[in-house]
Amino acid sequence: MSIVLAISLVTFAFHLAATVTLIAIARAPGWARVRPVAMLAGSAGLYSLVNVFGSVHQSSAVGITWATTLNLTIAALHASCWLWYTFADEQGSWRSVPVRIKRLAIVNVGFAALLSLSGNAVSSGVYDRIVVPAFGLDYAQPRLSPVASIAAILILVTICTSFVEFVRRARRGVAGATAISLGFTLFFACSVFEGLVAMGVVQFIYVAEIGYLVLITPVSAMLVRRFISDARRLTLLSKSLADEVARMVAERDSAREAMAEESRMAALGRIAGGIGHEVNNPLQFLTFSLEELRDETRGHRTLDAEVALRNAFEGVDRIRRVVDGLRAYLSPARPVFETVDLHETVRAALRVAAPQMRGVAKVRPLLRPVPLVRGDEGKLVQAVVNGVLNAVHALRASPAVTPGEITITTRTTASGDAEIEIADNGPGYPVALLPTLGQPFVTTRATSGGSGLGLFVIRGVVDLHGGRVSLENAAEGGAVLRLVLPAQDEECTPTDAAALLSDAAGPISEESPAVMAG
Repeated sequence: MSIVLAISLVTFAFHLAATVTLIAIARAPGWARVRPVAMLAGSAGLYSLVNVFGSVHQSSAVGITWATTLNLTIAALHASCWLWYTFADEQGSWRSVPVRIKRLAIVNVGFAALLSLSGNAVSSGVYDRIVVPAFGLDYAQPRLSPVASIAAILILVTICTSFVEFVRRARRGVAGATAISLGFTLFFACSVFEGLVAMGVVQFIYVAEIGYLVLITPVSAMLVRRFISDARRLTLLSKSLADEVARMVAERDSAREAMAEESRMAALGRIAGGIGHEVNNPLQFLTFSLEELRDETRGHRTLDAEVALRNAFEGVDRIRRVVDGLRAYLSPARPVFETVDLHETVRAALRVAAPQMRGVAKVRPLLRPVPLVRGDEGKLVQAVVNGVLNAVHALRASPAVTPGEITITTRTTASGDAEIEIADNGPGYPVALLPTLGQPFVTTRATSGGSGLGLFVIRGVVDLHGGRVSLENAAEGGAVLRLVLPAQDEECTPTDAAALLSDAAGPISEESPAVMAG
């Protein structure tokens, strides 16, 4: 196989692969700009294919004449494709090419095609002998006619038009323009060298195919870079879209849960509205009847009757607490907001809960500095009392925990809010119930008289004050309830705040044994 045939086969294979790939890419959305590049690669590949035919038929005058004639038109087509690629818009549309450039391209291809079809592209019977001893080549090459030489010059002018435009773009700093300009320079060098070979000045092989390859390479490299960039951008866009979808799904689920919660609250509100009329009146009648029965049978009751009467009073009391809890949460009395010292709130709550704590737990109030809050002191005391009684009930139900201990701590959070923490050393919250604790009628004491409204009321009071409630189990054991309330604005009576934060019994941060084991 001769070196000329080998070069033609290699360049044909390269251009064929590039053409097929570029045609496929051009079909993708946003990649129509690749169409003229596919035409460039295709015309260069066709030029190499004709050279393969000419190399195989070197001994045939008709074969090499036909190959030379056809390649003149293909070279003109390739040069015109460069005009299309250079001056088209971002969509690669032929219509966007300026009219004067279109005319140059059409005249270039038309003139060369006319010469080829008329048979006037080569001088009849005139051949140049090409001898290259280094490659073992000795063959005859048809000489172009004078008119065909004009066509060759027109092809060169067409190529130069694109070259000049890319040089201008390179000066403006357009990406990829410098590499394409360098490719044009090497192509011109190959063209000049081929001209010297054709004139017999230099004895060597034709290198136009290598020039085409050099010229197509920077364009292909630029397209590959753009492809990689688009792929990365698509990956980022896909990730961003996935994150956005996940966020929207989370928002939808949150909105759905909020709507479900509102529906439950609305249903409970209707229930609470009917409870006052449907339950309270019969409940009062039942209470009066039980009291009358108790008074009439005092001193004459048997032990079983005593137990039955006590159970009846406990049942009535439980019904009353359920009704009051629901009505307090869903139909709260109009709150009276004022400046509240949470230390006083804790002390008041401990005084209220003291009878039920006696004999069950020792309480340690750790009253650390805490900002004043704006709220309804009565409701805040109610919330703290419910939290303390929940701890008492948990310790009473766990006789193995001795001594029982409840710690109430006040502190300032990192964000400047006020926090009350109620912790015990009992068994802690059941892990399975933690997500639902605070909803109405969810209780850890279903078998021991729990109504499931204690935490429900606490959450309602804290929500009313714009705060938040958190429940967790301590690492060392026991349940932890935190009530976080927004601090009062600093400009609200700062002098009163300093006065209220002082305590006559001693420093605020001391441990005050307000309630001892009974």
